[in-house]
Amino acid sequence: MTTLIHITHEAREKMGGIGAVLEGLLTARAYQAAAERTILLGNAEIPLSDPPADLETVLYQTGDALPRQASVNPCLLEAFARIEATYGVRILYGRRAVAGPLQTRRARAELVLLDVQDARADPVNRLKGELWEAYGLQSNRFEDNWGYEEWVRVAGPALEIVEAFLEGCTETGVLIGHEFMGLPTLLAARLRLPGLRTVYWAHEVPPVRDLIEKRTSHRLVFDLAMKSRTGRRSYEAMLREGGGFKHALVSRAHRAHHIFAVSDRVACELLLLDPAFRRTPIEVVYNGLPGRPIDLEMRMRSRNLLRQYVEALLGFRPDYVFTHVARPVASKSLERDLWVLEHLDDILAERDRTAALVVLATDGGRRPGDLVRRMETEYGWPLHHRVGWPDLVKGEVAFGQAVEGYNRWARATRAVLINQFGLSRECCGDRVPEELLFQDLRQGSDVEFGQSAYEPFGIAPLETLAFGGISVISTACGCAPFLTRVSGDALPENVLLVEYVAPAGAEADSMSDAETERIEHEIAARLAARLADRLPTGREALARLLESGWELTQKMSWEVVARDYLLPALQRCLGQKDRTHPAATLRRARS
Repeated sequence: MTTLIHITHEAREKMGGIGAVLEGLLTARAYQAAAERTILLGNAEIPLSDPPADLETVLYQTGDALPRQASVNPCLLEAFARIEATYGVRILYGRRAVAGPLQTRRARAELVLLDVQDARADPVNRLKGELWEAYGLQSNRFEDNWGYEEWVRVAGPALEIVEAFLEGCTETGVLIGHEFMGLPTLLAARLRLPGLRTVYWAHEVPPVRDLIEKRTSHRLVFDLAMKSRTGRRSYEAMLREGGGFKHALVSRAHRAHHIFAVSDRVACELLLLDPAFRRTPIEVVYNGLPGRPIDLEMRMRSRNLLRQYVEALLGFRPDYVFTHVARPVASKSLERDLWVLEHLDDILAERDRTAALVVLATDGGRRPGDLVRRMETEYGWPLHHRVGWPDLVKGEVAFGQAVEGYNRWARATRAVLINQFGLSRECCGDRVPEELLFQDLRQGSDVEFGQSAYEPFGIAPLETLAFGGISVISTACGCAPFLTRVSGDALPENVLLVEYVAPAGAEADSMSDAETERIEHEIAARLAARLADRLPTGREALARLLESGWELTQKMSWEVVARDYLLPALQRCLGQKDRTHPAATLRRARS
C-alpha cells in the first residue's frame, strides 16, 4: 500500500498553481490507481474562520469534543494529543473533496492542518540545531521572516503525524514537499524518519524568479546565458550573492531522495544553486492541461456572451476577444500584451475589424460584491479605475494606469482590466450577462496571452486550447518544450511561440530599461503581424481551431502526465537505493 503525503500551503484549498496541480493529479485515474491513500498536509489558523466549501468532514480539531472523533483510530487520537502537548500546536484532521479541473472528476483526500503560531520554542530550536548540524542551515538568519519560521515550526509535528498515519511502516509512504514551504519537513525527515522516501517537487526556482522580477534587463538575456557555460557560471555567482531564506532552503533540496521539476527549464535552473543537484535524480514531471470536449455551438455561445459583456463595457461588440488570466507581477509581463495590441491596432483598423483584450489580474483578492457595484456605479469600473482599495492596489496599479492610457488613443482595439477574483455577475457587477461564467472566458476566448519573462510551466495560457482558442506563449514558459514534444513536426495553428531575447552578445549590465522596452516592442510588432494572420474569419476557421486544439490538449492532459511522467518517476523513486543520507555528512555545530 502506497501513501502519498503532499505538504503544501495549498493543502486547505486551491489558491494558485500548486492547487491546480493537485486538482489535476489527484483526480487522474492513473494517480488513483497508484496511490491507495493521499494525505494533504498544510498550515492554517485553527479553528478555521472561513472553512473551504470542499472540506467535507472535520474528524478532529484541537479543543473540540466532536462526536465524529469516535470514527478516528484511537492510536491516532493519542498521537494528536501527544503532539499537541509536545509542540504546542493546534491540529485539524478531516477529509477534503478535490474537484478536478472543469469539475469533470472528483477525488477525496485526508487533510491535516497545523496551527503553529503558539508553538513551543524548545522542540523547534532542537530541530533548528539538527538542521544546522546536518545541512549548515542557519535558521537564526531567517527567524524574523514568518515565511521561513512557520514552515520550520511545522516540520516536527508534521513528521510525527506522518509516522502515526503510517503506523511505523514508513517504507510504505512518500513525503512530497511542494516548493520551499515543504523543505524544512523534507530535510528533517531525512534525519528523523530515514525509512521514508522523500521527493522535492520544484514548481519554480524562487531565486531565479526574484532575479528576473527585480532586474528588468535580465529577462532578455537569462535564457541565452543558460546556453553557455560562462553564462551559467555568472548566474550561479549572482544567485549566491542574492541569498535569502528561499535560496537557503531550495539550494539544499538535493538532499531529498528525488526531485520532480515541472519543466526542463526548472530542472536546469536548479543546477545553478549547487553542484550537488547533478548527483540527485531530477525527473521532469510536466503539468497537465484541463479540458473537456465541446461542440462549435457551445463555443459560439460562450464567445457571444463574452462579446456581449465587452459591448456593455465599451459600447461596441468586438470581432475578437483576447484574454489573459494571471497575477499582476513583473514576471508575467502584462505590458507585452498591450504592446502586441498596439501594433495589431493598425492592422485591424485597415481590415475594418475590432478587438478587445480582457485581463483578469488581481493583487487584492476577492472584492465584496457591494463594493464592486459601488465602483461600477460611481465611475464605471472595470473600464475606469482609481488607485486605492477597493480598486487598484499593489501590482494592479501600474498596469491599470497603462490600460487607461492605451484606451485614450487606440482605434480598433481596447483593453479592460478586471482586478477581481472570478467572473460572474455576482462578483463583477451588473454589466455581466446573467449567463456568463468564468468557464465562458476559456471557452469563448479567441486568444489567450502568456508572454511571461519567467514562467516555470504555464497552465493558464494553455487552457483555452481545448476550446479552439489561440495561445500566444513566450519561449520562457516551461510548457514550450512539452508543446513541441507532443506536436511532432509542427505546432498546430492554435499555438504561437514568441522568443523575447536580446541580440547576440548583449549583456544585462549594459542594457537600460529603455533599451529592453525598445527590443520588446520590435518583437511585439512582428508577433502582431503573425497573430493577425491566425485570427479566424468565419465558422469554418473556428471549427478547424476547435478540432486541432482539442487534439493537442488530449496529448497534454493530466491523465497523460500522471501515466507517462509521474508514475514512472515514483516507481524509480521507490526503487532507488539511498546513497545520500545526511548522517554520512553531519557537520559539527560551530561556536
